[in-house]
Order: sequence, then C-alpha cells, then structure tokens
Amino acid sequence: MENVLKIVLGIFFSITGLLVIALVSLGLIVFFNPTFIVNPKNINYALKKTSFLKSWSWEKGEIHHQWISWNHRYFTGSFQNLCLVYGNKKIEVDTCMEKFSWNLDIMWKQGRGFEYAIDRPLVIDSKKTKIIFLDNSEVTTTPDYYSYWKMIWKKLVPNLDFTFREIDIIKPKSHFSFDLKLIKNSKDLNVKALGYELMATEKEIIILAPHQILLPADLKTKKALYFRELKLVGHITETSIPISITGSLENAKLNVKTKILLNQLESKIYFPQFLKQILLQANGTLRVEKLKSTLGSILKPPFNILPAPLNALEGSLNIDVKTEDLEGPENILFKINSKLDLVGIKQAINLDLKTDLPMNLKTHEIRSITLGVELNKVALLLPKFAKNKMPPQLRPDSRFKKPIVASASKRRRKKIDLKLHLQALGDKTLFIKTNLLDEVLRLNFDLQIEDGSISKGTIQTLPLKTTIFKRPIIFQSVKIVFNDPFVPELKALIEFHLPEYMITLNLEGPLSKPRQAFKSVPPLSQDDIYAVLLFGQPLSGLNTDDKTTARSAGQILSQGILSLAVLYYFAGSPVQSLGYDPESKVLAAQIGLGAKNTLRVSSETGGLNTAGVRRSLGKGWYIDTSVQKSSGVNAGATDYGLLLERIIAY
Repeated sequence: MENVLKIVLGIFFSITGLLVIALVSLGLIVFFNPTFIVNPKNINYALKKTSFLKSWSWEKGEIHHQWISWNHRYFTGSFQNLCLVYGNKKIEVDTCMEKFSWNLDIMWKQGRGFEYAIDRPLVIDSKKTKIIFLDNSEVTTTPDYYSYWKMIWKKLVPNLDFTFREIDIIKPKSHFSFDLKLIKNSKDLNVKALGYELMATEKEIIILAPHQILLPADLKTKKALYFRELKLVGHITETSIPISITGSLENAKLNVKTKILLNQLESKIYFPQFLKQILLQANGTLRVEKLKSTLGSILKPPFNILPAPLNALEGSLNIDVKTEDLEGPENILFKINSKLDLVGIKQAINLDLKTDLPMNLKTHEIRSITLGVELNKVALLLPKFAKNKMPPQLRPDSRFKKPIVASASKRRRKKIDLKLHLQALGDKTLFIKTNLLDEVLRLNFDLQIEDGSISKGTIQTLPLKTTIFKRPIIFQSVKIVFNDPFVPELKALIEFHLPEYMITLNLEGPLSKPRQAFKSVPPLSQDDIYAVLLFGQPLSGLNTDDKTTARSAGQILSQGILSLAVLYYFAGSPVQSLGYDPESKVLAAQIGLGAKNTLRVSSETGGLNTAGVRRSLGKGWYIDTSVQKSSGVNAGATDYGLLLERIIAY
C-alpha cells in the first residue's frame, strides 16, 4: 500500500511539474518572443473564432518587439485603415480608422512582478463612424458611473489621442453628425465636440460652450438673443456631481447651481424624469444691471420706449429661480423670486415679485400662475393736474392694445388659472406725490386677485393732512376691506379742522352706502355740525336762508342722497340754498358766483341733469341760461335755453 501511494504521488508530481514547465515556457516565449503568438495573422484567426465583431478588415498591420534587456521589452504596433463593425441588441457601431497605433514599455522585476509604462498615447484617427441606437426597451442594471470615471484614471488605461471625423448618431427619432477630438494623459482629459470643450481631471470637469448659443425661445425681440461665455464646472464625488454654470444673456449675468445624484440615475434614462432630478437640485440667478437701456436695445419699436414712470427710471432686475417637487414624475414647481430696483431724480420703484409656476416637463403645460408683488419702497410723482378740472382718465397704453384672434387649437387649450397677491405694508412703502394734495399720499394694501377681480384684502391710507376747497382736512385712516362675494366694507376716520371747531367723521359699512357719525369738539348738535361744515359757524350765527340751507343739507346727507364729497365742495363755495323734493326726487342747489351771478344745478335719480346761470342786469331785469339732458324719445340729446325775466316789486 505504501509503495502504491509513492507511485501515485510520483506520477502526480511528475505531471504537475510538466504543466508548470510548459506554462513557464509559454510565458517565457510570450515575454521573450511575443510576436510568435501576437501577430496580425493570429489576431485575425482569433477574431474569426469569436462573435465579438460582425466584420473587420485592415490594409496593413504591424506589431514590433524590441529587446531592451533580458527582463525589459518595448512593444509598438499600428494598423492602417482598420475597419470594424460591432453590434448587439441596443447599438450598432460601424467605424474605419485611418491610423491606429500604440506603444508599451514592459519590465519584469523579481518580487514586484510586471511593470509597464506608455511613453506615447494610443492614437486613433478615424474618418468615418456610424452609431445606430436601436429601439429596445430591455432594462439592464444601473451602471456604476463613479467606478467608470475612476477607471479612466487608472494606470491600466493608456494615454489617448483620438480624432473622429464625421460621427453619425442615428436614433429612432433623430439624426445628427459631429466631429470629436479627445486627448488624455495621466492627469488631464480634453474633449472637443460640437463647438464645446471639456477639460477634466480625476476630481473636476470644466465645459466651455461655444462663443454664443442662440436662445431656444423666440421672444420677438429686435435682434436674436444669445447665451455667451457659458461655463460649466462640476466636481466629481462618489455620490454626486455638484455643478455650477455661469455666463451671460445679452447684458444679463447668469449663475446656476445644481447637482446630479449618481445613485438616482437609471440604466435607461427617461428625459423628463432625469431633467426633474437635476432641476430639483438646482437654483439660479439672472441679473440685469441696466434694465432700461437693456430693454431699449433689444425690444422692437415702439416697445423699446418704456411706459411712464419706467421711462424716467434706471436700475437693476434680479431674478432667483428655485424648484420644488410636485406629484407625478414629470411635474415640477418653479418658484421665481424677482427684485426690481429702479431710481430716478424724484421717483423710485423697489419691489419683490414672487411667482409660482407649476409645469409639466414633458408637455410644457402650465395650468396656473400665482404672482405675488410686495412693494418695499415705491415713490411716484404724478403729472400736474388742473385743480379746476377733472383729472385725466387712466387708459391702457395703445402699444399694448392688440386684438387677439385665437386659433381653434389655442381655443381648445385649458385656461390658465392666474392668481395675484399684491402687498405694500409699512409706513415707508408706497408714496404718491400729486399737486392736488399738500402732503405725500401714503398707502398700504394687501390684495388677493383672482379672475381679474379682488377676492380678498385691504386698502388703507396712512394719516394724510391736506387742504380741500381752502379748508384743512386730515384723513386719519381710510380702510377698504374686500371679502368676495360680499360688498367691500369701508372704515374711515376723517377730521375737519376749522378755526374754532374740530369735527370728526366716522364711516363704517358697505362701500356703496356706509353709515356715518359726526362728532365735534366743543360738542355741537348735528344741525350745528352741518352749519359749521357749510358756513363755518353754528346755526345761531347764521341768517334765515343759511339756517334753512344747513338743515336741508343735514336731512339730505342723513338720507344718503348727498355725498360727503359734494357737501364739502359746497362748503368751499358761497352756497345760497340746498333742497330736495321727495316727490319729484330732484336735488337742487344754488351757489353764488359773485355780486350779480348765481349758479343753479339740479339732478334727478333717473339721471336727468340741468344747470343754469342767472345774471342780474339791474332794475329788476335778469337773464337765465340753462342746459339740460333730454329724456324720452330724444334721450341723450342736449337742450339749451335762454330767458329774459323782469321782477317788479310791489
């Protein structure tokens, strides 16, 4: 038994020894004379035995071996017009390389094994490359992008010098061509394609865009808009690539930051979902230093001249954009915060504009827009108004009045829900200067607007002291509260400062017909208060006609027939009489216009208005002129009258 074991062991060690000798001999042959095995003929034979390539050919192939020392070899090789065709279920590649060359310096050292170096890059010069992406929905595992990137910088990967001319990319729904230049050494990678240049190290990527890139959206400007000096800088980490993009859009400075999360990338990337992942990590700014001159240079006439008061102001516009997630793989919310800061000689506009814009990244559909305008400091100077005339009406700029004829396709689109939130809060927010008031009008408001009307909010004046019809008045507080569908509510406290009295008026209730309450210091009766407002003194100091007028004014005002504004207008004029006939519903007033002239005006609830001037000619003679709007058949026409009258006293 012992002898049998020795024989078996002897045979085993003998066979093992022979295998080791054979393998060592083969390795020595490859190391000391590699061209014995690695040569174009054997490469061609090996390719035939595999299914890696569909076809291949070359005009000339050379592999050279140089003996440096017994453990040191230098290999070089090249192919001319090497053409390859490769394909699988997802992609087909057809390329021809006019030049393909390499070099390898290899050395074996005891205890350290083989070491190699490449003193010149692997060179490829290709005149034709066609890449066809097949429409295959097969899902594969997610690649390890970070490992692939790290592999590029390993010593195993040689230095590269690639030139690809006319690369055709063919997809099921697109086709485009470009040239590619790639140079890589142990520390740097440089790629040029489509006018872009990529410069990379193991930890950083820098991409420079072409000198100018046309803005993809047509904004109907005077000249085409271009992105300029775009630069992308990305830092490579194991989990993500933080990216910073800088550049300009005409005179506007652009700065965008985002991050690509490597663990969220799928093997088959769907563009809307992939774009959403990038946008959720993004924030950007766009800053225009000189808004007036910028808009003036790019907008077409007549829109290059800004409407008042913007035409007298110059300043900056700063736009910040962030994103938030919305339900659905293709939906995202853009949150746009803009700051407008314009100044002039006597005017200024400083406000924040906040916009919420939900969008479907696949269809680009926008279903709603929410705008918020917050005034930080706005000072406006209104044009001069004639105090003896009605102020001019505000009308839309004729340049923006354009008839809209919607096409059938546009009419079928869903209506965009527009919501607007306006805010001006604080003592120093909104200033309006006009020659009609002695002081600057300061306003606060907080309004929510939907479907073009105010749904909720408030408008309030801050204390204002002014003179109206030569009488001092202080608006301590005037506040209008909106709460749709209810009628707006008015709350106001107004003070009338007269030489001997101070009268206060509280208004509260529906804006169309608020409740009113008069008080005075020193205390007066209601009739005395009306007398003081009209004639400057209580009833006891008035003649019979003025007393009658004052009492009539109180009755008419209490019934809501006469407005406070009209009453105060009469207070600044020599009113002689005031009356109301409840049967005919005619309100009439007579005002003195000097020693010989009198103005008479009247109005009916149905809208019929009359006015006339009566002049004394002396010795009982008077001349009356009148003008009246016709009613009935000739409704809307104007009737004029002239009457010569004599009054004889007995």
